[in-house]
Amino acid sequence: MADLTALAQAETDLARLGGLAYDARSERPIWLQIYDRLARAIDGAIVTPGSRLPGEVQLAEMFRVNRLTMRRALALLQSEGKLQARKGVGIFVRPVPRAFVIRNDMRFADSLIGCEAQVTSRTLRLERAAPSPEAARLFDLRPGDQVIVLHRMRLLDGAPIYFTRKELPAHRFPEFERIYTIGQSVSAVYKAAGIPWFRRAETRVSGGFARPDEAEILCLNDNTPVQYVTAINRDPEGTAIEFNRGCWPMTSVEFVFKSPPS
Repeated sequence: MADLTALAQAETDLARLGGLAYDARSERPIWLQIYDRLARAIDGAIVTPGSRLPGEVQLAEMFRVNRLTMRRALALLQSEGKLQARKGVGIFVRPVPRAFVIRNDMRFADSLIGCEAQVTSRTLRLERAAPSPEAARLFDLRPGDQVIVLHRMRLLDGAPIYFTRKELPAHRFPEFERIYTIGQSVSAVYKAAGIPWFRRAETRVSGGFARPDEAEILCLNDNTPVQYVTAINRDPEGTAIEFNRGCWPMTSVEFVFKSPPS
């Protein structure tokens, strides 16, 4: 019911914007004038952050233009991260970014500050394979050595928000599959291997655009802006035990780096 109410309010607000006269004397094309109106509505929170917009056909009718004109305006807003398209669901206004704390002693679910939604995980792939060049160098592997490859997705109230690819040296975790299957916990695998705790030794954050496989997993359009987080975990002796590369929709998260309490 709340979603329907929000959608109805968004339609009312957008219909008002669409009813405004275009500046025929302007050198700015109609599709960019539509972009301007929608961008101001998003930045000014006239449309609710996280709300779903009407469909492309309905928006085109509201703004009295054809679908191609509307599509150009929406595409530019998506490329800037103001709108987010979810395959099979619709187009959404960028949500208020969730603060995610990066700290050694916090679980993923606990790292989402002020999050009352249910955080769940889904394992997409688990196998032993040849390492990536980065993992091979990090773990000092020899030709023929393998790594544990784990692809996992995190969901917030059932909606995908994060996709990660993990690589771990196979020789350190001979029973990885058996232990991980019990509780879907990498930390449990660490403890079973005699690693009581670990530290995140390095974290790198960069921007980019979702590749087709990432877009499909996160229910995004191809080339949607995303943030990549590359991390290295080390055991108490300083030996690298995990190489992790994660992908977040660009506007979904704000990273907060904190030191553990002394």
